[in-house]
Amino acid sequence: MSENKNNILLDVQDLTFSFNTYAGEVQAVRGVSFTLERGKSLGVVGESGCGKSVTAKSIIRLNPDKPHGLYKKGHVYFDGKDLMALPTKEMEAVRAKDIRMIFQDPMTSLNPTMTVGKQIMEGVIKSGVKNKVEAKKTALEALTLAGIPSPEARFNQYPHEFSGGMRQRVMIALAMAVNPKLLICDEPTTALDVTIQAQILDLIKEIQKKNDTSVIMITHDLGVVSNIADDIAVMYAGKVVEYGKAEDIFEHPAHPYTWGVLQSIPPEDVSNREPLHPILGSPPDLFNPPVGCPFAARCPYAMKVCSKYYPPTCAQEGEGHYASCWLYHQKAMPAVNPITGQEVVKNG
Repeated sequence: MSENKNNILLDVQDLTFSFNTYAGEVQAVRGVSFTLERGKSLGVVGESGCGKSVTAKSIIRLNPDKPHGLYKKGHVYFDGKDLMALPTKEMEAVRAKDIRMIFQDPMTSLNPTMTVGKQIMEGVIKSGVKNKVEAKKTALEALTLAGIPSPEARFNQYPHEFSGGMRQRVMIALAMAVNPKLLICDEPTTALDVTIQAQILDLIKEIQKKNDTSVIMITHDLGVVSNIADDIAVMYAGKVVEYGKAEDIFEHPAHPYTWGVLQSIPPEDVSNREPLHPILGSPPDLFNPPVGCPFAARCPYAMKVCSKYYPPTCAQEGEGHYASCWLYHQKAMPAVNPITGQEVVKNG
């Protein structure tokens, strides 16, 4: 994690959130910590149900509050303010202006009874622009920035008149119209075909660079963050199991779960006939999460200690690169990193 404290925009410390259900408590986010610098991007990667989206919504307090949800502990410092301690109205103001979120499905996120122009204008007005003429001008500029052709005509159209890719561009325009300091993207390309995915990711990168916006990109696909994220947090069962710069995560991955994810990605070379290696088994039950390493039951390198105690966080090759795994303990069995082909170096 960054050493430059003055440049830190977001500092998440030990964030913990649970859902209260009829069946019991779902411990969705279990002590998540990370930092994000101004103008930088963080990829949060993990399989479905690992707590990525709940973490993002916890940061901006969009998860249900008591009795259905419970922020158990932790702090979220944004621009020096602890969002967990802000009164509701102040938190709403932060969401209106400083932190915007693009959700996974634009069709359910957009109001089908309002034109897209009015929806963007509404967001601009909530951010503090009271003049409707100025708000409309800003909305049109946002539609143009998002790459929507004929923005004046599209301004008066409804969401159902847009394709899936264009609806996602509207969501980007809606988020970026107020020039937020932080943009959270929750699987923004999941429902789109590959060509449109690339266009949307390029657009987010372009806007980030132009406005110096910090970005959190949430995805289950490491390929999505490979060329957009500066840092990557790998999540599993509500915890960050590995964290580091993107190049370190891809070139020197340290956690067995990250190894498994990388081994299950199809190669770019179509002539490569090497079989894929799926991660066997299922994620743990978060009604009753394991006390030890959450990946132990699926890990081919698991030892007895893994199921009994949560592993220490060990520094890895590369600045700010960490992994929580018992393989790096001095007493651990020898192991070879299947991605690099090198023996695991003990440092715990």
